[in-house]
Amino acid sequence: MEINEVTPNITKNESEISFEGESSARDENLEDDSTGSEKISFQLSLNETPEIIENKADARLDKILADQMIEELSIEEMKSLINQLDLRKEGSLKGVINVEQMASVLNDAPSELAVEVLRGIDWYHASQVITKMRDMEAVGALYKHKKSTDKFTQSDVVAIRSEWSVSHAVSVLRKSNIDSNKLQNLFVVDTQGKLVGSVDLPDLIFSDLNHKVIDVMNPNVISVIQGTDKNECAKIMDSNELRALAVIDTEGVLQGIIPIEQVIHLVEQEASKDMFKMVGMSLDEKVIGPIKNSFKRRLPWLIINLSTVLFAGFVLSLFTEHVKRMPVLVIFLPVIIGQAGIAGTQTLTLVVRALALGEVTTKDTKKILYRELFLSVIQGICVTIFLFIIIFLWKSDINLALLVGFAMLLNLLVAGLAGVIVPIFMKTINLDPASSSAVIVTTFTDIAGILLYMGLASFIILSL
Repeated sequence: MEINEVTPNITKNESEISFEGESSARDENLEDDSTGSEKISFQLSLNETPEIIENKADARLDKILADQMIEELSIEEMKSLINQLDLRKEGSLKGVINVEQMASVLNDAPSELAVEVLRGIDWYHASQVITKMRDMEAVGALYKHKKSTDKFTQSDVVAIRSEWSVSHAVSVLRKSNIDSNKLQNLFVVDTQGKLVGSVDLPDLIFSDLNHKVIDVMNPNVISVIQGTDKNECAKIMDSNELRALAVIDTEGVLQGIIPIEQVIHLVEQEASKDMFKMVGMSLDEKVIGPIKNSFKRRLPWLIINLSTVLFAGFVLSLFTEHVKRMPVLVIFLPVIIGQAGIAGTQTLTLVVRALALGEVTTKDTKKILYRELFLSVIQGICVTIFLFIIIFLWKSDINLALLVGFAMLLNLLVAGLAGVIVPIFMKTINLDPASSSAVIVTTFTDIAGILLYMGLASFIILSL
């Protein structure tokens, strides 16, 4: 049976919708001249209506019937219908929208429900409804593109359609009541939700109102695929000076954005994490927190550091006889070791940060090494001259001043060398450069300082 024309008739007291129409019936077993038309009438309760709207391909009720039925519903009946519709089904309201009626209904509906309804219809009708709505909370929530579940990616992103006119886009954004800070970078999507460009709010506002958004947008928008490493995203934003970075899926559909605030937070978090790792601590450890957790995290590193210090003590014990002959040597040993330790840590921190942010790779080892060695020589000469003057004035011993100064210069070179090689080597073997580099570097500078200082002292003593 095919329905050619339907005229809805609302029976409000019984919460039923009755329809009358003409239909033509054709039986293949009947002769051609037996074909005729007949009047039919049937009733649909509001409880049955959602299924009909969601399945417009019904054999007895096509899209025309659904359209006409919706147009005749009262505000209260429309609310009842919306509450019963399965809004999780995409497009459940497409093609059955009466703009004026829908706006009236949604103005009185809860904001959460209004948002669900607007997301259940096509963007064209949704934007038409929006311009007639008073509920700014619902409008603002609608234009926040919510898809991403990635914690680093912000799913609240304002997106406008490429086929809209500038006038319509500005009108919709003006009514949306969205925070102006989120409107500085507007992303443009097509009918499928795929990212096609971006436009700055000032450019949109001062463009010809009759132009399409696609005519004023920048099609060369920078984006990343969902799941891209956070540090890589930060690097892209830094190099391109972006305030927000679009995140898309493999099909190009906009999933969310990474705002500059998120990147700043990431950099601060990574810096804190690296700083904690370099001294054998965890980012989770708090000043006011369980002592047990802090004890378990710190003790292993203290034991490791103890072993390195004991080893340095063992190296020093090899020069016991020389220390007995020149006790004054012991006075300046902490100076040589301490200065080199600080210099090595400075270089180490710089290299670890550069590796973490992707500013350098293992391929840049030679360049970094030459730079740090040259810097170590300059710093060493300056510190050595200053130390030479102090020792000479204090002890009036030029040989001692030369010994300490030369040992200091050589140990600063070792510190610069260790500060570069250790983190890069750890990166090469897929270990975190921040996790134990500090312990290794200080061990190098301690042992090298003892060997260089006491070795040179031994040479001088034996020469006397």
